[in-house]
Amino acid sequence: MLKSLVALRDLSLRNKAADGIALTGFVVIGILVAVGVFTDTVYLIAGGLAAALLAGMFLAYPLRLAAMLFGVQIVFTTALLGGFSVYAGPFRIGIDDLLQLLVFFLWIGAFIDGEGRVSSTSSGRLILVLVTMSVLAFFRGIMKGFEVETAAIFLKPMMGYLFFFPAMWILKDSKNMKVLVATFLIASLIAAGWIILKGFIGGEGVYHRVTSGLRVSSREVNVVVAGLLLTAMLLWKRYRSIPLLPGIAAVLIMGAAILLGQSRALWLAVASGILISFIADMSRTGAGGFRFGSFFSRVLLMIVFIGGSIAFVAAAGLLSAGDVAARSGGADGGLAGDVSLWARFLSWWEILVTVTASPLTFIFGTGFGFRITYFRPDLLARVSIPFIDGSFFQLLLNLGSAGSGALALLFAGGIAGSFRYATKAVSDRDTVLALWLTASFTALTIAALSGSLITNYRFTCLWAFMFAVLETIRSKSGKNS
Repeated sequence: MLKSLVALRDLSLRNKAADGIALTGFVVIGILVAVGVFTDTVYLIAGGLAAALLAGMFLAYPLRLAAMLFGVQIVFTTALLGGFSVYAGPFRIGIDDLLQLLVFFLWIGAFIDGEGRVSSTSSGRLILVLVTMSVLAFFRGIMKGFEVETAAIFLKPMMGYLFFFPAMWILKDSKNMKVLVATFLIASLIAAGWIILKGFIGGEGVYHRVTSGLRVSSREVNVVVAGLLLTAMLLWKRYRSIPLLPGIAAVLIMGAAILLGQSRALWLAVASGILISFIADMSRTGAGGFRFGSFFSRVLLMIVFIGGSIAFVAAAGLLSAGDVAARSGGADGGLAGDVSLWARFLSWWEILVTVTASPLTFIFGTGFGFRITYFRPDLLARVSIPFIDGSFFQLLLNLGSAGSGALALLFAGGIAGSFRYATKAVSDRDTVLALWLTASFTALTIAALSGSLITNYRFTCLWAFMFAVLETIRSKSGKNS
């Protein structure tokens, strides 16, 4: 009898959740239809989105949708996703955006019924501040007469950080964390394999540099960095006897993909992330503290893996050791003579001149869509563009020092929080996750100094997921202590 009562109670809770999800879904569908009517959006688009939402409401599960989202975002290229997208007003909606929306709506439905509530965290509060400032920057840009489509391009990735909240809800079940982290890793490995394959067959973003050989320019390589760091931590801590040979092969494949990307910022980011995680591991309770000999042996091991990745691409005939060495500093006249690097410096200088023109602009920025005009030595021409290489400078321009500072605090908190937790984590799983997050947040922050991977690219929901992993393992540790 007691079991029957419990079953009835669970059924009642599920029905309540379904009712909440359905109600939320119908409201969203109504909004989409209204948008389709009052803008010039084709009715077929609104109908297709509504049908997809209905399927998500009644058939989909948040874990499966999130896993599908990770696979689509990491494996599919930017061009491929763009080919399967439609415009809803100024916003370009792709498959990955639709999946994010479905997960978010399912969470809203659960939140209405009280099942989707998540605890307040420092990461969550900073994300809310960032997103709020981004929405205001979007409307400020429109009010100033900037291009609406351009402003929308900047707003959409910043909205991706809101995935933190449904991710916190999904990660309440520890089994879900295992599934999503594994999906992240497998998708990163597949993306790395695709990047290497493109090196053989050519295509989008593949070209030969005169000074440093083959380059495969791909945004997906930014996520491969996090996948590589996860694999490295699993191997380093020998978590649950991870198979050694497949693990080494995965490291070499992802390392080769990163080499083919020929991004010196990413190379430096990976090395820095691994070194910081090594320091965190040696600082763990009972580890005996930092010892130079132990640290040197780990650095030597990292060099061996780097050499293995170089040997891999060299054996495949894609890059030579000389190409890698040339790109590391000798190519294009060295770092001092690298015109692309000087182009970044000139754009950053122009941003500083722009935001310091008035105290209000310095604090809150120009809004999304503002174009800076400056001379690019790599193009030998003056350009007027809204996109900047460097996430922190991009937000300094559009959101001011307040927005850039909030982003810096978010990722600094991620590095510090994961580092501290790594030093005291008890379980093997939490230790591996904390070391991975320490390495990844460090790598992302360093790469974002000269690239826009944490603001302008579509992967912000993945970075939000990583913050959710950190806050989840920290909160569960606090409850168990």
